[in-house]
Amino acid sequence: MPNFQPASILCPLDLSEASAGVLRWAALLATAYHATLRILHAEWIDYPRYFLPSQEAELAAVSVRARSAAVAALGSLVAEHLPARIPHQVAVVEGHPIETILEDARLHNPGLIVMGSHGRSGLARLRMGSVAENVVRLTTVPTLVVRAPQSGQAPATITRILCPVAMDEQPDPGMAVAAGLAATTGASLVALHVEEPGVSVSVHRDRLCAFVPDDVRTRCHVAEMVRQGNAAEQILLAARENQADLIVLAARHRRLLDFSVIGSTTEAVMRHADAAVFVLPASSSRE
Repeated sequence: MPNFQPASILCPLDLSEASAGVLRWAALLATAYHATLRILHAEWIDYPRYFLPSQEAELAAVSVRARSAAVAALGSLVAEHLPARIPHQVAVVEGHPIETILEDARLHNPGLIVMGSHGRSGLARLRMGSVAENVVRLTTVPTLVVRAPQSGQAPATITRILCPVAMDEQPDPGMAVAAGLAATTGASLVALHVEEPGVSVSVHRDRLCAFVPDDVRTRCHVAEMVRQGNAAEQILLAARENQADLIVLAARHRRLLDFSVIGSTTEAVMRHADAAVFVLPASSSRE
């Protein structure tokens, strides 16, 4: 993705308290990329499994009221949090959130998805998973995941970007996107490589310095960092220490039986990062 320049951005909103912050993040990137914004709400009504014919009119009325309320709520969010200069459209679609988002992305072919994550944990996550994680697992569209507790405070601009690199693919897709966004927003970029304990950090730092392309250095300020330990833990620590607004991470997928599973590092960073996480799709994985 050396020329990542999305012309349109899909922003699914669930109308929770976090939605305002997610919309501000979408507006920030729409401004950076001069993109149009499609704001989507999936209205999911849990109809009773069995109902009498006499109840059909009542259930239809419930659907109409819910849809009207969602349209009004989205209109209020847009009026308060989206600058008028950003071209946009609003859509309310009845259906399961994951299926609705994926189908809308298939139909409208956005260059980027911006959405929130509620960061569920425990058995509820094990049974259902988060909408954001499922979308990242199933879509081929780059996706920015905004962690809900932090989403209410979207930055006025992106100032620091952290980009973990494995140094096993040149050009690195994450580095190309991170550098482009850093150049667009004036942000500084930290290139991070994590190695297992026991290796020479200085040797790998020299490799990392050589790995960063010259054209990246001409586009933005770059600092290199090599850490030892668990990849996810070190990415999270580096993001907090550097006060990163954004982590750009190339997703690593692996096959488990008949399913595609997000790699453990990507999954852990998405769940626990304080910063927003920009996940780039990948067709293969070495995690």
